Amino acid sequence: MAEINYSALGGLIASGQPSPVYLICGDDGYLRRRSLDILREQFKPDVLPEFNYTEFDGSECSVDEISAAAETLPMMAQRRMVVVKDLDAAAISADQYRKLESLLSAPYDSCVLIFFNVSVKASAKSGDRQGAMRSLIKKKGTVVNCKAPTPAEAADIILDAAAGMNTQISRSDAAYMVERCGTDATNLLSELAKLHSLTGGRITRAAIEANTTQSVDVKAYMLASNIISGKRRDAYQILEELFDERTEPVAVLAIMSGAFIDLYRAKLASAQRKTADDMAALFGEEYKGKEKRLSFSFRDCRRYSPELLRRWCSMLCDTDAALKSSRVDGKILLEKLLAEMFAAAEVIR
Repeated sequence: MAEINYSALGGLIASGQPSPVYLICGDDGYLRRRSLDILREQFKPDVLPEFNYTEFDGSECSVDEISAAAETLPMMAQRRMVVVKDLDAAAISADQYRKLESLLSAPYDSCVLIFFNVSVKASAKSGDRQGAMRSLIKKKGTVVNCKAPTPAEAADIILDAAAGMNTQISRSDAAYMVERCGTDATNLLSELAKLHSLTGGRITRAAIEANTTQSVDVKAYMLASNIISGKRRDAYQILEELFDERTEPVAVLAIMSGAFIDLYRAKLASAQRKTADDMAALFGEEYKGKEKRLSFSFRDCRRYSPELLRRWCSMLCDTDAALKSSRVDGKILLEKLLAEMFAAAEVIR
């Protein structure tokens, strides 16, 4: 049938007819849990729920038990619901996997069967069991891929949650909160609850600035921006804050590297008279919801030569290798990286 994102789930449910089988997966834990709640609210039988609703821990049950529950006819209801949490298709026996394939190839219309991933990764690769399971469900039912929300979607999540809490926040301030705190829905809702408690239900930008914590992603990206802009003092200050927060050096470097890869790509695209829109179209999902960041890369890349950008990328690559193989303290390696990057900018233009 289909693979959809969280935003499309409401429209699918509005059709009134559930898929016989769902897989809820993706990077955002809050959206995964919310997707399961939505499906339960809409399709969980009201009549004799103790008989018509079954929930399994996929790490403890057998496929035989799942199949038996799914094929049992509903009692005084239109359909049953069976929820299976964290079934790892790669961990079950060959015989059990064949039975799983048989169940997913011909799911029962009298049952809504939901596979919900709390911790098990639903691979998108077709060459492994998890990937094959995903493909079968996509063919016969619906895969709800709860990707990290775009900034606009994250702002909508804040606004919806605020309305439910009887809390006032403007769309522009919700967008600012996303810029400051990142797009992780769980973290945003935690910050929103804190602001609701502190402000009495009327959230202002000043309150957001005073009482929320910038996400690691945002801080690491600001670190990269300060290097690009030549702001040595600001860059070292942010790096120190990240260390104080016990952020893993590898995580900081990964986000920094993304910013410089964007910059180098923008430089090459500009040389071919391509625009930010062209680049976003070329890389597709990678830049969805990040158009603003991409426009900054096109603006900033004009300051520097391809030689310097290549040199910076090489330094980042070398530091990544050192972090993963050397016994040298990661803090020292990142401080050394910043010094070398600023030095290179003074020599190569």
